[in-house]
Amino acid sequence: MSNIFNSFVSGQDTVRNSILKSARDLFAKYGYRKTTMEDIALALRKGKSSLYYYFKNKEEIFQAVIELEAELLENRLREVVNSNYKPRQKFHDYVIIRMETLRELENYQKAMRDETYGDYHFLEEVRENSEKTEQEMLKTIMEEGVTSGEFDIKNLKLAAIGISTALRGLELPLFRGIENFDDFRLQLDNILNILFYGILKRS
Repeated sequence: MSNIFNSFVSGQDTVRNSILKSARDLFAKYGYRKTTMEDIALALRKGKSSLYYYFKNKEEIFQAVIELEAELLENRLREVVNSNYKPRQKFHDYVIIRMETLRELENYQKAMRDETYGDYHFLEEVRENSEKTEQEMLKTIMEEGVTSGEFDIKNLKLAAIGISTALRGLELPLFRGIENFDDFRLQLDNILNILFYGILKRS
């Protein structure tokens, strides 16, 4: 597992952070349903009472993990949006960082697309907030591109919705069966070529 989550989780409560880190690894390896509170306690070498001091149940731990992964993704993408790069470079970096980060956030990406998690109502709120935030960030980048003359887009809102939807639709085929990082980057470049073709201004 990547260290991006571990480095992101911070704060003075080291026990709570340790629970989240261990639970996240177990959820990603064995799945949410197969992981038990006892498994998490064993991974921490603590009694289950330590877990219940911080969380009511496994679902509450899962919610905290998903919300933290969602926050991590948003923070990394906002760094791209707020950078001083030109819009075309921002758009390129946004797609690359989005997909590379999601590749490491296994729990978040599975929860967002797996319908079997439908019983967990907090996921719908996370999903809606993530989609809305992404559309706003993409719209910001494209608006800058139109202003600078790099992009030719008639309806920024519809374009942001379309690209956001396309990116979500490409996640499963992109992540499935690609273990080699070079192959992953090659497929990302192919995706970028397709997306760029639709928004670049032609002379």
